[in-house]
Amino acid sequence: MANFPPFKKHIINLIEEMIDIHGLSGPFLDIGCGIGDISLPLAKRGLAGEAIDFSATAINEAKKNLQPYRVDTRVADLFEIKQQFKLIILTTVIEHIKEDTRALKHLRSCLPAEPGQGHLILSMPINPKKEWRWDDDFYGHYRRYDQHELVQQLQTCGFRVIEFWDYTWPVFWLMRRLYTKILPRKLPQEAIKESNTAASSLHSAWEIGCGSRLLSRLPVWSLVYAIQRPWRKKLRGFEAIILAQTI
Repeated sequence: MANFPPFKKHIINLIEEMIDIHGLSGPFLDIGCGIGDISLPLAKRGLAGEAIDFSATAINEAKKNLQPYRVDTRVADLFEIKQQFKLIILTTVIEHIKEDTRALKHLRSCLPAEPGQGHLILSMPINPKKEWRWDDDFYGHYRRYDQHELVQQLQTCGFRVIEFWDYTWPVFWLMRRLYTKILPRKLPQEAIKESNTAASSLHSAWEIGCGSRLLSRLPVWSLVYAIQRPWRKKLRGFEAIILAQTI
């Protein structure tokens, strides 16, 4: 569902809200940037940064979208990053990384050493016991996260969670439940997590032809976002977004 336009817009809205509430600044690093749709609103705010992805096809699209702005784009793996940033963003990326603890520790090293001077925005699938569906396999997920275990994992890696918001309950949660129940996809046997991950920013499990486009254009999404707002801290849905500060 990550590439369904109203869903992606909701994630972007929440990232911008976190930036406004906590006064976050660049330079930023957008990891797994896809076509650059997370970096673009940050660049329009005047923030400089870097956007990376290990898909060359995705980076070619990101270059086109980000060309007028102060955002460098390149094909890279997060473990290759050595520069220092003040803000690092991973949206629906960490679940694709086999060594996620190692990745989080490396990202801490790419933020200022002084406590409180660096921030991490991280979105990921949650509620592993209740929410694993065929679309997790479609996108190449290694895991879903238990909320309490994730907070502890981040603390071990040098981060303190200061915001933890569910952006799926109840409307997007219900839509996903219905979709994955009614329209299951049979994945090819040769599909592997790495190839699914590489394609995840360019292909959508949430695709029903013209129906997807018509649904995304309905004038209801601002209302949907408003309905979900009071539920964001209940963590009942299938994905969440975290703002964490360095410690």
